[in-house]
Amino acid sequence: MYQTPSGERVLLGAERFLFESTLGMMVDLLGDGDFDFGVPAFDQLQRGQRLFALYQAASALLHAELPAPKLTAYLDATVATVFQFLIDQIAQEISDPNSYDDPNIWRETTLLAACERCPIEDLPLLDCDDLSEWETVVELLESAVLWDRDFEMQFVLDADPNDGEELKDELGIEGDFYTAVAYDVPDSQHTLYFDALLGLTPFSHT
Repeated sequence: MYQTPSGERVLLGAERFLFESTLGMMVDLLGDGDFDFGVPAFDQLQRGQRLFALYQAASALLHAELPAPKLTAYLDATVATVFQFLIDQIAQEISDPNSYDDPNIWRETTLLAACERCPIEDLPLLDCDDLSEWETVVELLESAVLWDRDFEMQFVLDADPNDGEELKDELGIEGDFYTAVAYDVPDSQHTLYFDALLGLTPFSHT
């Protein structure tokens, strides 16, 4: 389970498949070495921390029997990174239609998830090449999982202690939201985490 704006829940249907597929691509890249995904709060983590954070977030979002973890900046940033990577895949699909066997695979899967989870009017057509329209759809899917993007406000830690606490109180941010640290998986266990993460994706069934 994951704490979302609509309560504790797991991803289902097309929303789940979209998340699993995007996660699988990310894990594949991390398996080849370090890779920055464009979300600073996630990219600044060590490789072992990234593996742990991805496994913790994905397990919560995909397994109903697991209790919802306490929300932290690194955990929310990890979830946001999956959605950012989805945007990157759609951008790649638009810029190079030959990137994938199906030139619309990411857009089609995104549309299916949007129709199931957060139906909106005026969804883009399948062959729409306007990335900003797809960013809007992905942001809607992200907002169905994340309450907000408070994880981006790391400057709170660098602020005057009194001002920082006052701001966190105003925003309803718990005291350890920013200070909680992801476990840094030892190098000797990286393979175990890679295998466990792949087991959460469609790649495990191919």
